[in-house]
Amino acid sequence: MDGNRHHGRVVLVTGGGRGIGEATARRLAAEGAAVAVASRTEEEVSAVAQGISASGGQAIPVMMDVCDERSVASGVEEVRAGLGPVSVLVNNAGTPGVPLPVAATELSGWRRSFEVNVTGAFLCARAVLPDMVSGNWGRVINISSAAARHPVAGMAAYSASKAALDQLTRVLALEGAPHNISAIGVYPGVVDTRMQEESRSFDPEVVGEQLHRMFRNYHDFGMLRPPAEPAELVSYLCSAEAERLNGHIVRLDQLEALKRGQ
Repeated sequence: MDGNRHHGRVVLVTGGGRGIGEATARRLAAEGAAVAVASRTEEEVSAVAQGISASGGQAIPVMMDVCDERSVASGVEEVRAGLGPVSVLVNNAGTPGVPLPVAATELSGWRRSFEVNVTGAFLCARAVLPDMVSGNWGRVINISSAAARHPVAGMAAYSASKAALDQLTRVLALEGAPHNISAIGVYPGVVDTRMQEESRSFDPEVVGEQLHRMFRNYHDFGMLRPPAEPAELVSYLCSAEAERLNGHIVRLDQLEALKRGQ
């Protein structure tokens, strides 16, 4: 890793206490960025920030509920005060919800998926865009899912919310381009995170045998990727090498081709 690759950048990573968010925060900090590690769980973000600091990096923990407008606003102010204006936003906070057929999905569950996966990304982007405009540079990286394009029975809320996130990414790209702000979506693949653990634990009588088997097979057949792999992709997308990308939705398996300029 290049310890100066992201020197001078202030990064806000939501859902930064574990999984892809934690790996991304650690990766960007190791490459010179000052990182705000944000989530609702104080113990987790404090541990990640302390670990980064102990390794010689710069990081602060930020308590933030991405679904709450005031919490996002106060969290971003805390980042500005502690590290400076935000130049990179990684919208990683997300929820899979409980995978159920549409006929069995409660309105509260549907709304929760959109509040976290879409509205949270919108609120965070809206809060940091003024900093990026002032600095005439910025990156918004939205962690999405291939479920946005490949429908799976029983996952309507998750799939629809991620499709909406992709479209938000494209609109942010158009609006940010005049200010040298890029927005890029990431399909991280099937990653070994707590979200996958939770998905494997769903009762097959609730979610159906097909979905239950799918989540179990990811684990049992060694299909889960380590969080460090999508973190490497995010690092690349935040670098000068990725300046040509804006409004793109990038899969993890495209990283090597991107590095070759293809």
